[in-house]
Amino acid sequence: MRLLRPSEILRIVAMSNIVIEIVEARAPLELKSRVIESIANKFNRYYLLVLSKCDLVPPKICRDWVEYFALSHNVDAVCVSTLKGIGIKRLKHLFMDKLKEKGSLNIALFGLPKVGKSSLINALKGKDVASTSPYPGSWGYTKGITIYKIRPSIYVIDTPGYMPSDVRGLEVLIRSKPIELIDNPITIAREILKSVLNFDAKLIENIYGVHSLDPLEILLHIAVKRGWLYKNNKEPNIEEAARTVIRDYLDGKIMFYLLPPTRKPFKPK
Repeated sequence: MRLLRPSEILRIVAMSNIVIEIVEARAPLELKSRVIESIANKFNRYYLLVLSKCDLVPPKICRDWVEYFALSHNVDAVCVSTLKGIGIKRLKHLFMDKLKEKGSLNIALFGLPKVGKSSLINALKGKDVASTSPYPGSWGYTKGITIYKIRPSIYVIDTPGYMPSDVRGLEVLIRSKPIELIDNPITIAREILKSVLNFDAKLIENIYGVHSLDPLEILLHIAVKRGWLYKNNKEPNIEEAARTVIRDYLDGKIMFYLLPPTRKPFKPK
């Protein structure tokens, strides 16, 4: 997996007019780095936060996140879904306004693996020019710094994923390497399930057909139901079940999202 070096971030920001950091709308704070924003400010570049995959959260929640970043971070944010075409026109209008000021635009895209950088480029250009991949590290994953012309005088600099030192936690763990190479899939899957169960216990029951509040029991059920058994002792292969949970989370099949710190906890009906 090709990850961006700090020296490359500095060089890319220096040659850009607009710096966009892409985070998922499901967990913006867990995926946002102060590093990119601070470097953009250091070079006096316009910094914009894109909340991708906003179709995976209620519209009101995404608007609340936009307001939160404006009030608490003094940062402009835009909700975007390349799948639904949400926010793309707004970005294009913003770029055209900046183009009138600058004459030409270099737009740098930053983000952790699998937040939707390549999908955004394809949506802006209107065709598939940037490879996409379902999971971090799989085929199509951005392997180098690439520049795309999305329209006359507007260029987007696509970058490999980065793992900044100030971003830690579950989201980083599931994006740091291909799912098949994750060292502790059971631990990570249990944390995902624990968070989802606290959010809405019925989600897990609806997805996997198991009524339980015990993450390990849920993994056992998934393995048995799908016939994933170790050949030597016929015990349930809960590692494979754990990888399935991680994939389902990345895919958005598990509809879990976080709320802005300023909002009161929300319990789905």
